[in-house]
Amino acid sequence: MARNDSWSVLGVAGSVAAYTHGDASLDALRTRLSSQRDLLADLLASELPHARMRPPEATYLAWIDLRSYGHDDPAALALERQRVKVAAGHGYHPGLPGHVLLNIATSPERLTEIVRRLAAAVRA
Repeated sequence: MARNDSWSVLGVAGSVAAYTHGDASLDALRTRLSSQRDLLADLLASELPHARMRPPEATYLAWIDLRSYGHDDPAALALERQRVKVAAGHGYHPGLPGHVLLNIATSPERLTEIVRRLAAAVRA
C-alpha cells in the first residue's frame, strides 16, 4: 500500500511562498468574499425576501433556508425550472428539507443570475 504521509519539494516551496508573500493575496480574497456576501444578502432581500441566511463565516459557501417558499427540494426545482445548479441542503444535513448551499466564489454577475433564477424557480 502506498503511503501519503511525506512532503514534496513543490509543496514546501508553495507553502513557503504563501507564508512569505501571500498577505496581499489573502487580503484581496477576504475583501472579495466580503463583497460577495454583502451582494448575496442584498439579492436575497430583493429577490427572495422570505429566505433566511446566516452570514457565512470563513467560507465561500452560503447556507440558505428557503422553507418558507414551501418546497422540500428547492435545488431540484432550480435545476428543472431554471437550469441553475445549487447544492441541495439535504445532501449536507439529511432530514432537513428546503435548504440550498450556494457557492459565492464566482463573479458578481453570475451570483446575481443564480439568485434571480433560484427566485424564479421557487416562486413559480
